[in-house]
Amino acid sequence: MKILIVDDSGVQRKMIMKIIQEAGFSQPVLEASNGQEAVQVLGTNFQDIGLILCDWNMPVMSGIDFVEGVGKVPQLSKIPIVMVTTEGTESRIKEARSKYPTLVGYVTKPFTADQLRNTISPFIK
Repeated sequence: MKILIVDDSGVQRKMIMKIIQEAGFSQPVLEASNGQEAVQVLGTNFQDIGLILCDWNMPVMSGIDFVEGVGKVPQLSKIPIVMVTTEGTESRIKEARSKYPTLVGYVTKPFTADQLRNTISPFIK
């Protein structure tokens, strides 16, 4: 299983990757800097991706547009997605769940390593 991290901040992607590795996940981690890149990565790797960590605010294609698109494709709609974003208001969380009803987690930036680890650990064991 692979994890896909979708975030326009390279520093954020590296920090998330470090937390994932410290949690004991040793499989390959894929990266995309926006939703459009994530679509391309999914296109060639969707059978291997077991978890997506996605930011909301990104150029080219936002995370919420990406998540909504993934939800419309039957082969992809079962992939667990965790939003990792500054958009932490209750209305944004509800919007994200309405776009991707099987959203498995929502982590608001800034977050601690424990918060992220606790959210993703059921999906990386």
